[in-house]
Amino acid sequence: MMLRVLSLFLILSSPLLALAEDSPAHSQLQAMAQANRSLNYTGRFLYQFGAEVSTMELSHAVIDGREYQRLTHLDGRMVEVLQRGDEVLCLHPDRTLTRITQNQVHPLSISDRLASDVPEQYNILVDGDGRVAGRNATRMRVAPLDTHRYGYRLWLDNESRLLLKSEVVDGSGVALERVEFVSLELAPGLTLQDFDVPEVMREKALNEVPSSHPVQQLLVEADWLPAGFRSVDQDWRSAGDRAPVAAQGFSDGLAAFTVFVEAVEGGSVEEGVSRVGPTVAVSRRLTAPSGAYLVTLVGEVPQSTAERVIQGIRVRDAR
Repeated sequence: MMLRVLSLFLILSSPLLALAEDSPAHSQLQAMAQANRSLNYTGRFLYQFGAEVSTMELSHAVIDGREYQRLTHLDGRMVEVLQRGDEVLCLHPDRTLTRITQNQVHPLSISDRLASDVPEQYNILVDGDGRVAGRNATRMRVAPLDTHRYGYRLWLDNESRLLLKSEVVDGSGVALERVEFVSLELAPGLTLQDFDVPEVMREKALNEVPSSHPVQQLLVEADWLPAGFRSVDQDWRSAGDRAPVAAQGFSDGLAAFTVFVEAVEGGSVEEGVSRVGPTVAVSRRLTAPSGAYLVTLVGEVPQSTAERVIQGIRVRDAR
């Protein structure tokens, strides 16, 4: 759940995509990106992910030139994600806190997956008028031109240009994920106290992986990628007592997935496929000259695409 809330936090705080200057929709989405980052606002929204629906509250402000944001889960377990300048804090239900710098969460951030131009595999259109949370809005569609990625429907507030509603849709137009504000207040008078860090029992941080660790020498490569996808920076992650994992991201500038590689020592590993909403996870065991690995692809692409990609994943030792 915390990973989904962190991903949602980054979606809400980042521009959706960068458009070419001559695109008819360029001014609309550039205004949205600017509004999302520069305006002070607070609101409540519904987050539908697969069959689950949650209520969340979002507060955003720019104070003394620094960006602050608080995302709070209002039902179920208490979960929060708090941004204070360049630092992101994840507040867990057990009253522990994880401090994450922006560079540690960049593989999840849409703003770091953007292309400088409109990806050729999408058609982006202004699609008429709408109404969300009692506010007049402009509808937009981001339609994929093949079956290897999902589409998006967007509603932009006519007054503020904030993103009021977004949907990830499959090839049949069915919404797999939905974010929809039910209330929005502009210029709510937020102060630094609204972004205070609550008292917690314990703090922890993502572990740095030493450069001497063998996982740092692993190269993750793909024999096949959908048109427009390319590899982005590879990094290495470790949490708690788990062994470090190599993480290689791939993106077309909008859609993205990550391939995680973890060394395994004999025995069986759990292979299979799971999907919730637009997110798919596919795992398989891979034997390479450098050893045996559990390879897991996680991202927002159709299952058939994920399965085809993972069949062509190769792992080799760069030494």
